[in-house]
Amino acid sequence: MRTRPLPLSQLKMTDRFWSRWQRVVRDRSLPHQYRQIVETGRLEHFRSVARGETGTFKGFYFNDSDVYKWLEAAAYALILGENAELRAMIEEAVAAVQGAQLEDGYLNTFITLNHPDLRWRNLGAMHEMYCGGHLLEAGVAMFECLGDRRMLDVSIRFADLIAATFGPGKRKGYCGHEELELALVKLTRATGNPKYRELAKWMVEERGSRPSPFEAELEDVEAQKMSPWRSALLDKDGKYNGEYAQDHAPIREHDAVVGHAVRAMYLYIAAADLVTDPAAMKAQERAWKSLSSRRMYITGGIGPSRHNEGFTEDFDLPNLSAYAETCAACGLAWWGQKLVEATGVSDYADVVERALYNGVLSGISLDGESFFYDNPLESRGQHARTPWFGCACCPPNVARLIGSVGNLVASQSDSAFYLHIPASFVATTELNGVKTRITVEGNYPWSGQVKVTVDPERPVEFAFAVRIPGWADDLQIELGDDNETAAEADGSEYETGYAVYRRVWSPGDVIKLDFEMGPKWIEANPRVLDDLGRIAMTRGPLVYCLEDKDVEFVPQRFAADADSEPISEERATLEGHVAVVVPGVVEGQDFPDDLYADLDTTPLETTEATLIPYYLWNNRGPSHMQVWLRRM
Repeated sequence: MRTRPLPLSQLKMTDRFWSRWQRVVRDRSLPHQYRQIVETGRLEHFRSVARGETGTFKGFYFNDSDVYKWLEAAAYALILGENAELRAMIEEAVAAVQGAQLEDGYLNTFITLNHPDLRWRNLGAMHEMYCGGHLLEAGVAMFECLGDRRMLDVSIRFADLIAATFGPGKRKGYCGHEELELALVKLTRATGNPKYRELAKWMVEERGSRPSPFEAELEDVEAQKMSPWRSALLDKDGKYNGEYAQDHAPIREHDAVVGHAVRAMYLYIAAADLVTDPAAMKAQERAWKSLSSRRMYITGGIGPSRHNEGFTEDFDLPNLSAYAETCAACGLAWWGQKLVEATGVSDYADVVERALYNGVLSGISLDGESFFYDNPLESRGQHARTPWFGCACCPPNVARLIGSVGNLVASQSDSAFYLHIPASFVATTELNGVKTRITVEGNYPWSGQVKVTVDPERPVEFAFAVRIPGWADDLQIELGDDNETAAEADGSEYETGYAVYRRVWSPGDVIKLDFEMGPKWIEANPRVLDDLGRIAMTRGPLVYCLEDKDVEFVPQRFAADADSEPISEERATLEGHVAVVVPGVVEGQDFPDDLYADLDTTPLETTEATLIPYYLWNNRGPSHMQVWLRRM
């Protein structure tokens, strides 16, 4: 049964955890990011186009996209409540974007200002469609969340130009950085016009066929002057390969996730919506398995290599040099959620949750004003979040994910409601034609005790599905006030990792959930050489790490005792969290005044270490940190 997310206007996050993050994004992150957008000239490029200037673009050629992603995130943020400062910023940005659109609908400040004669000449590298995709997403978000169609109208004009230029019987072409495809799907949802979805499907299915449009572009001398580095990424052994841009094979022949991690995620997000025949879905299953079982960090981070911002080979997961771009973790969460909605299989939701609570949130500081581009699993003091980047894709990306996190926690069909992540929220929707309010209450992810109240306007029959997390060794579910289990009372069914309750629901019905959430040690496949002899701590959806701020030694010296019982403790620091205290040993400092000595020269001291959730690390300044700890 295919499900769909609820409109964000109908689902409000209410828990201590996510509502806190959404307020920080609205009140601090987005104003901070906007100031960066203005100070770095990103917004001024749009005004320069409106003034008819030439040759004045500075910075990365895809910087327009940062403005669009910021606008999308701002639209989500204003659902929470009015913010005058943010509203004024939106008005300023929208006016600038509107003024830069050309008469025929074209909109790209880099090309218009610096290379007006090279429009669509270097699709493989210049990100025209990528930027346009983020334009479309901003337009749809502002329309659906705020009822403001100004950016939507700009988006429609741009999309119509694309549709008039590319497609069946027209020019074969698509972007080297996928994004437009998934955005066209959203544009169809907002406008009801199927042509945008049909164009997106064509682009996904054409990708990887031969001859590739990118091959011909390599012969265009003038176009290639803009990207002299391109061949080094798209070629292999002197021949065009295309793996970097997922242009190596048609979508139905994909066996593994390759190339640039963010590009791959955006392609698969679109494919999960558009190409759903059995062969295509099997290919996505193969790609997903290759990623989740051989190429993904325990944090949900993906793409270990800085060289290609992406994938290398199976089990290559270094910790100290991990790239694990924040945008890639965002993309993984979005792709996984599309597969959850397509299949109802909880394994995908397990990864969505892992990426969301770890690999995504580590990319933003608690104050919302500094960010990680890459997210290592070990540090020796050389890493620190920064206020902005030259390539600033990650800050607005994590802001728009936090703003739209309601899309990940639940979904529905006309006759079923799926609870994927038991974070607290209030949702109002219709199920089998009856208006129904669903309230989830708890203190997730710190506690596994959750209360769900189902409140239809009148009794109505539908299915309510609760995900059974892969990390939970036990899940207790009670339905009603008599403590009779749902399985006994209503014959719940377990389908693809969800407990599904099909019954007539009455106003005020209550489901009580209790997910076992104790500390749990994890070991890696021995083919991950960097993790040999090491273990990592998890608790519920959270991955933990040891930071030198919480001990009197560097974490690299600590060896954990996996046979002793770890203890969970609530802490008031770092916005309040549950820490895990683990026993172990640390090498003493008494060592001969030599570089080497005989075995067993170093004394071992019994100690304990306090682990914190991984996403919280580095909020107290640069530090030594380690996720994978040595095992005693």
